[in-house]
Amino acid sequence: MSLPVPLAPAVAVAAVSLLSFGSLRLYAWRAGKEPPKTAMRRLRLALGVGLPLTAVAALLGLVLADALDLTESALRALNPALADSPVGAVLTWLPTLAGVTVAVVAGYLGAFPTARELRGLDVSAASAAASVAKFVAFGFGVLIAVVGAMNLLPEGSLSSSLSVLGLLAAVAVVLADLQPRILAALHGAREPTDAERERIDRWCEAAGLSPEDVRILELDANRVATVLLAGLPRRRHLLVTDDLLADLDDEAAAAVVASKTGRAKYLYREAKFGAVLAVFGPVLALATGELRALTGLGSGALVLLILLFAVVLLRLGRRLVFAADDYAVERVGAETFVETLEALADEHQVSYESGRLRSLLLMRPSLGDRLDRLWGRTGE
Repeated sequence: MSLPVPLAPAVAVAAVSLLSFGSLRLYAWRAGKEPPKTAMRRLRLALGVGLPLTAVAALLGLVLADALDLTESALRALNPALADSPVGAVLTWLPTLAGVTVAVVAGYLGAFPTARELRGLDVSAASAAASVAKFVAFGFGVLIAVVGAMNLLPEGSLSSSLSVLGLLAAVAVVLADLQPRILAALHGAREPTDAERERIDRWCEAAGLSPEDVRILELDANRVATVLLAGLPRRRHLLVTDDLLADLDDEAAAAVVASKTGRAKYLYREAKFGAVLAVFGPVLALATGELRALTGLGSGALVLLILLFAVVLLRLGRRLVFAADDYAVERVGAETFVETLEALADEHQVSYESGRLRSLLLMRPSLGDRLDRLWGRTGE
């Protein structure tokens, strides 16, 4: 017996949601039997792999269930002119993207109870679900905006790999410039009180930081004692979580700010994005045939060269993190910095080991490698 056509997309979303929820719940339950740091490392990895797979599976399920055609037909019956407009194209995708969001949130909730217990969080599942839904919806909003911008460009503007990279770089610059406002909108931000500003000014002085602006982020769904330096270089905004203000003393907080300042000083975030573009560009040019025509090399040789190039670039991130650590040590002292890293690792159940491949892909050394370097400097 076949399902009524309008019910097929809902069934597809429900099936993927239940499968993702159940799989991650079972995996989290088994991981929870490990020591807390090992369990959290396994959970973070499972979410990092499982949620994107959930999104892909939900999208494929909805497409196979004719969700887009059903939405377009309903929209056309309501307003044919709207259905044929760029706005109509966006509206046609909204129910499908909403279904993908539901599936991703369901998968996250499968692992959430174990993560909450391991980290000792006092957060409801509803609050956590709302937080994840906001981030997924924002990601889809950016995707829609980029695709919309591409449709507005003159025909042939994106005919080469360089033009595509240029568009992606432009999008990244705009997002980096808007980052402080985006984070404030997603999390909720407020002005620091006079007493808070005095404390933050002391941290900034110790870290050698002169931010463009300072705001307090209120992370209700995920307690993290940290700071963020958002925005473009030379126009960084300092965003301090309320948990850092509540949980850390001035020395430890200054160490956190110094660490983030070091990464900003060495353009760590920008280097990571640049490395992604630098690898994606040749891959795209190889797929379109541009790279073979330009170099005269075969596909096998080009793939090998791209892989070697990627490894070299990805290892650059390791050096930048070490340089940022050295900067923080110069500002606050090795002992204070090491003690702060270890205390935060204990608080957030961060494992000292992350695996060589994962460290390479994330362009950062494991916490254990960082501490090994720093322990040798505690006597300085």
